[in-house]
Amino acid sequence: MLPALEARYQMHLTPLAGGAEARTFAGDGLVFKVYPPTSQPGGIYAARLEALNMTKAGLGDWVVETYNLNQYGILVTRRYPGANFTPERFHQAALEELARFFVRLHAIPEPGVVSRTRLQDRLQQFGSTLHDLPQARQLVGWLWAHIEEVAGTPQAFCHRDPHAGNILLKHPEAQGVPEALVVDWIRAQPDDPARDLAILTTGTLVMLGEAQALAALRYMVSCYPQPQALWRRLRFWVPLTYLHDMHWFRTKEPNGFEAAVADKLPKALRFYQEFSPELA
Repeated sequence: MLPALEARYQMHLTPLAGGAEARTFAGDGLVFKVYPPTSQPGGIYAARLEALNMTKAGLGDWVVETYNLNQYGILVTRRYPGANFTPERFHQAALEELARFFVRLHAIPEPGVVSRTRLQDRLQQFGSTLHDLPQARQLVGWLWAHIEEVAGTPQAFCHRDPHAGNILLKHPEAQGVPEALVVDWIRAQPDDPARDLAILTTGTLVMLGEAQALAALRYMVSCYPQPQALWRRLRFWVPLTYLHDMHWFRTKEPNGFEAAVADKLPKALRFYQEFSPELA
């Protein structure tokens, strides 16, 4: 696919870090995301789905085109003048940009509410996967008591994967672009906005250190129209997200499981045990 793209656009392309669904290349102000027909979703369907999700999220200006090439779906976007999130490059203006963006995103209503059955299934699954870790089992037990605080929450349009690899920060010299940009929209779906913020916390903000991550999260939540209810749901979602990460390592990358537990389980316990129900 790379020679075919280079010939079509008459430019040299270099590979970028890609996700599980697609390969990504960049060149001369453009980014090319290549979806194989075998991925799920795959081919042109995946390329068009991501373009539609970006447009729905208010990022349609970044989309250049989508098309089918040898059964591969191609999504072409403008290249953002920035790089992946790092603590050293993160600053107040970027935090404010992320807050504005997620507030706008989560103002897009979606049908349905958060499913009680889905929450129960997740807790049962994580309790089973992590059955040999007493503290993880204890945390699962604590979270059962908060299901009613989350179940029935009206859903909104959510990114559902805002980890550090999907958060770009602007180069200092760049002009006319936002301070931060959220990329990789293939998994966007209706969900609880608190889940988006939990993934952002455990996968991105925590790189700042736990205290600074909590302060950044408090600031973002304070920008929402109904911050208090959103804040209280995070007592459930942040620890659950850490449990999900440990479950993922045990089932997908077992060689990294011990390190993941050593890193994530104490953070999950601290967040839950030290959580203040009042945002202010």
